[in-house]
Amino acid sequence: MQMLNKVVLSFVIFASLPAAAGWRSANPTAAEAVKNPKIAAVLERAMVMDKALLAHDVASFSDILTEDAVVNNPFNKIARKSDALTNLETKLIDYTSIERSIEYAATRGENDVVLMGEESLTPMGKAKYAGKHLRRRTTEIWTNEKGIWRLAIRQATIFSVEEIKK
Repeated sequence: MQMLNKVVLSFVIFASLPAAAGWRSANPTAAEAVKNPKIAAVLERAMVMDKALLAHDVASFSDILTEDAVVNNPFNKIARKSDALTNLETKLIDYTSIERSIEYAATRGENDVVLMGEESLTPMGKAKYAGKHLRRRTTEIWTNEKGIWRLAIRQATIFSVEEIKK
């Protein structure tokens, strides 16, 4: 009986762990760029955003976006902030993992940072392409609003949809 309790407890602990989010530099130039404090701060905020998406934390996701943010949504349509929040709240945005590969990171002027690269993710539930592995090319423009980095513009284009090998 003790063994069964340990197995059940292990399962409960494993099931309650947050889904995976992370990033890596895709090349030496990007690795060098992330040493810039502004770029490093933006990457920290990007991880907060990805974790908010994975946890369906609408309030944290909202705080990441500028009020006039515009993004490509998972249905390859242009969406404003309110649309993105609704999609997260209704679980049309629902992922088990998000991994970023940063190929380009640079400051633009005093208040903007550009991130470009690729992301790999696995939608689930009601999300489009649920149960498949997606790869997208991404471009993001982050802006500093009174000392807080927020996502202003995001383009993500799906270029690969693959069945998950079991």
